[in-house]
Amino acid sequence: MNLKEQEYVCALAENGTITAAAKELFISQPALSIYINNLEKSLGVRLFERVGKQFILTYAGEQYVEKAKLILQLSHELDEKLKDITGNYSGRIRIGVQLRRATGFLPPVIASYEKEFPGVEVILCEGTMKELKESIQNFKADLLLCNSVDLPPYMNSFVVFKEHLLIAVPKDHPINEKAVWEEGKALPSLELFWLNGEKLILAKQNQSIRRDSERILNKNGVRPGKIREIRSIETAMQMVGEGLGIGFNRESYVMYMKKQENVRYYCMRNIDSTTDFVLAYRKEMPVTGYMQRMIDMLMEHGKECEKIFPQVIRQHGCQNAF
Repeated sequence: MNLKEQEYVCALAENGTITAAAKELFISQPALSIYINNLEKSLGVRLFERVGKQFILTYAGEQYVEKAKLILQLSHELDEKLKDITGNYSGRIRIGVQLRRATGFLPPVIASYEKEFPGVEVILCEGTMKELKESIQNFKADLLLCNSVDLPPYMNSFVVFKEHLLIAVPKDHPINEKAVWEEGKALPSLELFWLNGEKLILAKQNQSIRRDSERILNKNGVRPGKIREIRSIETAMQMVGEGLGIGFNRESYVMYMKKQENVRYYCMRNIDSTTDFVLAYRKEMPVTGYMQRMIDMLMEHGKECEKIFPQVIRQHGCQNAF
């Protein structure tokens, strides 16, 4: 189905300039400019206001793009349904994933999947949670892998695995002596109140691990001292190892990180620090056979990871003298 008109208008609306849209569409800038001008003449209405080099949607343009996105999505769904019926497993799966999650967890799944479905292209759309939500909303991603958040009501979500948020402490910090063992936990535990007044190394405000860390700290009345913000969790753990402060890490992150010999990991005493890592997609999205297989493989791999978290975490963070 040829929907070049809708594709061109939507690309220009999303990119905002002829230069960026033409690059995305793999056509020349003059060709795209002429096409849009001719389309507006044939429709008898301006879809874009020209402000310098910027193309800004008019009211008519907003209405056009809203319906055009639906048309493009329906066309994609029809193509997938026909492939499913004929058993022609060729197509693509676009997986929206947080930057840290693309490392470690996904590569083995994709490798196994592409052996089973060599005709299906797997595309990773990496970004922040805000960017990933927009990708799903704008039909630029099919599946979303993320830490559990307030997902839109139009999405289904399934828990891939559960994990704990851990406290990361420099190996020579006096707080290490306050840790105790709790039954059923893979690591010793620390009371959160020991973090009062301590220097903390936290992720940026738009990162989910920052949200989860602050939620637990605020809920338990912890008032830290100086806070240093670092986007890279791996860099944050290196800084913890250098004695620059106390931080937080997730079990799954630790699993795929290089072992930090100078960092000690702890559970939180008498606190449920469990968080969910979920797979989500739009409720109305038709799930083809090859799409369902990807979902199944992601869920299976998640359960396997959850089983070995305790063993891996003990290897990384249990050098403590107990």
